[in-house]
Amino acid sequence: MKIAILGGTGSIGEGFALRWAQDDEIIIGSRRPEKAKSAADRYLSEMESCGFDMSGIKISGLDNHDATKRADLIVLTVMFEHVLTLIEEIYDALENKILVTPVVPMKRIEDHFIYSPPPQGSAALAIKEAVPTSTRVVSVYHNIAARKLKDMECEMEYDAVICSDDEDAKKILFNLTHEIGCLRPLDGGPLAVSNMVESITPLLLNLAKMNGLEDISIRFC
Repeated sequence: MKIAILGGTGSIGEGFALRWAQDDEIIIGSRRPEKAKSAADRYLSEMESCGFDMSGIKISGLDNHDATKRADLIVLTVMFEHVLTLIEEIYDALENKILVTPVVPMKRIEDHFIYSPPPQGSAALAIKEAVPTSTRVVSVYHNIAARKLKDMECEMEYDAVICSDDEDAKKILFNLTHEIGCLRPLDGGPLAVSNMVESITPLLLNLAKMNGLEDISIRFC
């Protein structure tokens, strides 16, 4: 599968790229193509230094629109305040694609974070409203610790709750989640309930800050 990671020069994008590149073609997207290419080269070097067989690994960098056009599946690793503008810029390239959103709308109030959804009720529903009708939106990966995700020696034991109105797209994300390794996919239901999953992120940030914890995530037992 060809996967475009938009905003893929950040730490969470890096983690997805390193994990998925073992089985899929990765295209890093950025507003600045030179930045995307630099990140792609860095990720390739990191994988080589970790001892991976590089013969079948493909990571490239393009601007956001070209990355989207080339991919089968697109992951949005950008902040909520930028995501709708980004969708406008890539709108025509999103036709008949799977769009994955780990985006969380939240605000910092003094020393803590609060969930701050748009009028639609969640980032996922706002994104669904903004994309072509042929685009299949999947909401997942909101609560994954970025530092652990990009640490190739770390075996995560977290859960990833997947919400979507498209069952086939949901199955594809189940498979991709298994590819990440030590991350258990769970069916969270339709896109309408993704607000509950999104809202866990500010809770985790508050728990980490107020209790001196690092890289916390969720595991349902």
